[in-house]
Amino acid sequence: MQEQKSPTSTRKILRTQKRVMNWTLFLSNLFALLLILGAGLLWEMQRYAGGWEALRQTAFTAVLVQVPSWHDPLLVELYLEASGLPPMTIDITAFLALLCAGLLVFWILQGAVRRITESVWTRRVHQYMRRLTDLADEARRLSAAKVRQAPPKPRVDDLQDAISHIRPTEPDRLHTGDPDLKGLEDAVNDLLDRMQAAYSQQTRFVSDASHELRTPIAVLKGYADLLERWGKDDPQVRDEAIASIQAEADRMNRLVEQLLFLARGDSGRLQLKQEPLDLQDLMQETWEESRMIDPKHQWLLDAPAPIPYTGDRDMLKQAVRILSDNAAKYTPQGKEITLRACLDPQGCPCLSVKDEGMGIKGEDVPHVFDRFFRSDPARSRQSGGAGLGLSIADWIVTRHGGHLEVYSWEGVGTRFTIVLPVTEA
Repeated sequence: MQEQKSPTSTRKILRTQKRVMNWTLFLSNLFALLLILGAGLLWEMQRYAGGWEALRQTAFTAVLVQVPSWHDPLLVELYLEASGLPPMTIDITAFLALLCAGLLVFWILQGAVRRITESVWTRRVHQYMRRLTDLADEARRLSAAKVRQAPPKPRVDDLQDAISHIRPTEPDRLHTGDPDLKGLEDAVNDLLDRMQAAYSQQTRFVSDASHELRTPIAVLKGYADLLERWGKDDPQVRDEAIASIQAEADRMNRLVEQLLFLARGDSGRLQLKQEPLDLQDLMQETWEESRMIDPKHQWLLDAPAPIPYTGDRDMLKQAVRILSDNAAKYTPQGKEITLRACLDPQGCPCLSVKDEGMGIKGEDVPHVFDRFFRSDPARSRQSGGAGLGLSIADWIVTRHGGHLEVYSWEGVGTRFTIVLPVTEA
């Protein structure tokens, strides 16, 4: 029975999820395309009118996009005509070509992110559906064992029918009205809650990832237009555009690497390398590297004694580096950043990073470990962050059996503390 019903139900769920995701991506891409085209049209209209102020007072009589010759369909021109101004024809073929190239690159990256997320939630749906089917089979088995040779009771058939009609992506609930099945109903409903939460998280993950990729694509396109118009004759403009394109490419590369790290972690493909290590030595190494990389801050170390521990050294160092880099981004130059390794009163190893930066708003503290969350989006974008660093650090610490604590005061500073469980070194 399990092999007959589970694949059909799973395919229905996956089709529903894919349909919702396709519509979400289509509408967001359509909106971005219309926004770029509208911005390009406004730019050419203000150039024709003689500036933004003149544009407000200009009465246009014709705004047309035309192909002058059917023998050369690749040539596209924008025709503008306004009262009191001579008509103007603008060649927009290069603009449309760059737009198409940018959209092609964006769709390729978007497809890669989509495949990553699909592989994650497809595996989860299969797991949840197997659990639901196992629950239904167990209910039938228990009922058959209870009545021996008696025919199945109608309430078991009702339970099976109710489970088969549940849509895990919708707020459906199992309710048979039978008090003997109340415990089973609660277990199924709790499983449905977790499935819906996972589905909502994956949908939000795809939407946020698409948004983060759209921004660098728009920047790359803008600087490509700048190079096309003025970069050929102005070395300063050319150098500025090339530097900005390289910076955005590096940012996109970091974002994709972070997305792949989280996707591999969610799918269980990242395994910890348990080995003896010294947390004092780990913090001292991070402190020395931070002083060399960032001499604009005062880096202090408080690790007076060795702290033996068993865990993945590279993973733990990555978590500490994320916290120290985050502190450097939001701490003014010349201020102190303290790295500390110690034992708490319960004997648990602790690694903390304390800064004298801007601090975090009280209402934002519960969300700092959410993926793509940024307390100050504008400042985070300037520093190149995508809101995934703290999520990765939290995943690493959680996999070690520990947790992250955060204490912050606006205008005073922030302290992140990694609390690890006691292990045998």
